[in-house]
Amino acid sequence: MKNILYKLFHGQTPKWDSNNSAAAKAEAIKKRIASERHYFSTIMSDENFTRFKKLERLHRDRHSIQYMDTYINAFRLGAMIMCAVFMGEDEQHEYDDEF
Repeated sequence: MKNILYKLFHGQTPKWDSNNSAAAKAEAIKKRIASERHYFSTIMSDENFTRFKKLERLHRDRHSIQYMDTYINAFRLGAMIMCAVFMGEDEQHEYDDEF
């Protein structure tokens, strides 16, 4: 079974969690990117366009890593807050030095 944080990050959540306005904006941006990519594919040589596609992939990979890391850290922070609330703790703990 995959870690729940990875499942949530990849959108495996209940349908009531989806944001339709954000999805519409993302779709519009996706279409603009496809249009620009098509433009560059017509003016670049095959060799340059192949390099361009590799550059796109590197950008996607970097952003994916950053977004995953941010998501997991935010989720962990939320869990730490929930634990502190449920345990009713007011004192400092060993993990306080991590901040």
